[in-house]
Amino acid sequence: MRKLQIISIVAALLLCASLLSAQESMSGSVIIGATTINNTNYQQIGFRADIPIWKLGLGLDIQLYIDDQGNVREEDWDEFQDYLDKIYYVRWGHKGDPFYVKVGGLENASLGYGIILNNYSNMVQYPTYKRIGMESSLKIGDIGAELFVNNFKEALADKPGMVLGARATYDLPFKLVAGASFASDFNEYNGLFDTDGDGYPDAIDAYPNDKRFVTDIDKWRYNLQGATDIENTIAVLIANDIIDGTERDSLKKYGDMNSTATVVGVDLGLPLIQGDLVELDIYTQAAQIIDHGFGFTLPGIRFKLGPVTTYAEYRHANEEFLFGYFNHTYEIERARTFGKDVITKKELLKSVEAMDGYYAGMNANLFDWAYFFIGYQDLKGDNINAKSLNGEFGITAVPKLSIAKAYYAQNNVHDFTEWKTPSTIMGYVVGYEISSGVSMNFDTRFTFEDKDGNGKINGDNETNKSISIYTEIRF
Repeated sequence: MRKLQIISIVAALLLCASLLSAQESMSGSVIIGATTINNTNYQQIGFRADIPIWKLGLGLDIQLYIDDQGNVREEDWDEFQDYLDKIYYVRWGHKGDPFYVKVGGLENASLGYGIILNNYSNMVQYPTYKRIGMESSLKIGDIGAELFVNNFKEALADKPGMVLGARATYDLPFKLVAGASFASDFNEYNGLFDTDGDGYPDAIDAYPNDKRFVTDIDKWRYNLQGATDIENTIAVLIANDIIDGTERDSLKKYGDMNSTATVVGVDLGLPLIQGDLVELDIYTQAAQIIDHGFGFTLPGIRFKLGPVTTYAEYRHANEEFLFGYFNHTYEIERARTFGKDVITKKELLKSVEAMDGYYAGMNANLFDWAYFFIGYQDLKGDNINAKSLNGEFGITAVPKLSIAKAYYAQNNVHDFTEWKTPSTIMGYVVGYEISSGVSMNFDTRFTFEDKDGNGKINGDNETNKSISIYTEIRF
């Protein structure tokens, strides 16, 4: 019965989509294939659609995951917010319009020139976890405003929180534009997964799907109820390495904890050249992480020539400051496990020295047959470096390839001798066109966790690999 209800809901959503788009040109795809979620293999049946309705845009992402017993993954359908997840985005207008808003999946959200919020994505752990965020902008005369939210679902959590950002601008004489921004994570611990909702994150919970147990000792005490000399039996099991000896009381209950990180900043920009082919502007920006460090950019230069845009900045950071604190990989950095402990990104600021250096980048659309973007930061202090590398390269016009792209991001590391770190996300997508409008796609993504706290990524258990193989039918 449950499976029938879910299929009925999917059919109703598809019918609504077709009715809404009756007067417009709807595009999308049907996906059939296999994927891995939380190390479990599923058969995937999906429907994705982009539905334009005048200035309104609606993106649907309806997925059915079926296990090897033929059962639908019901945890995707048993709560109200699960139904919100089926809406990939709702959009009004486009970036650059006098009024623009998008709610749902965000790929590259920024505020201003990026000293606080830079190329943030709330999709880095999709489809394991889907966030519903928002970016919006408004321009009335000389005044502009922007608003950002990472995930509305966090507001519905047992301990509510979210990342909230805002920016205001004012057009000054001589084409100068002044801006002021802030962003705040009201609870960095919301970056931890806690499947059973017991307050202990999955990474340190030996039984993440059963809130009755957190450690092996918990379960054995439960199983041995009524037996004599329970504690002696457990001691023998621990001594013989049959079970782990961690007691629940030795673990922190992070679900009851809170950590807030707030950054405020200002900027000033001057467009020197504004043309269809050539654009040039210079800017400066500065920001303060509340109760921590200060940093600034002077100067910053952005130059556009046809399809190629380049940018460069000189950067200075005092102690306990990171540029682009809310960056592309923030959702996997905001709270990370090291062994049985959790360290927030704000706590890591204590080890950041004063540094100077540069940031440079380039993005380009190469005659509609390929594209790329790359950004590199190199800051140096007396004893430590902070290097970041982000990039993506895609081919868009090769016969029989419907899609081909690879991407890599690693932020604020000492050097690049270790290409796998907890701040790394990388992957590739390749699609082979079987026939017109039909392709076979291979989507692979990697993230990493330092579960034993030794500072290195070792073994398959510290590598999170997401693989999807599916047939896509575009319409």
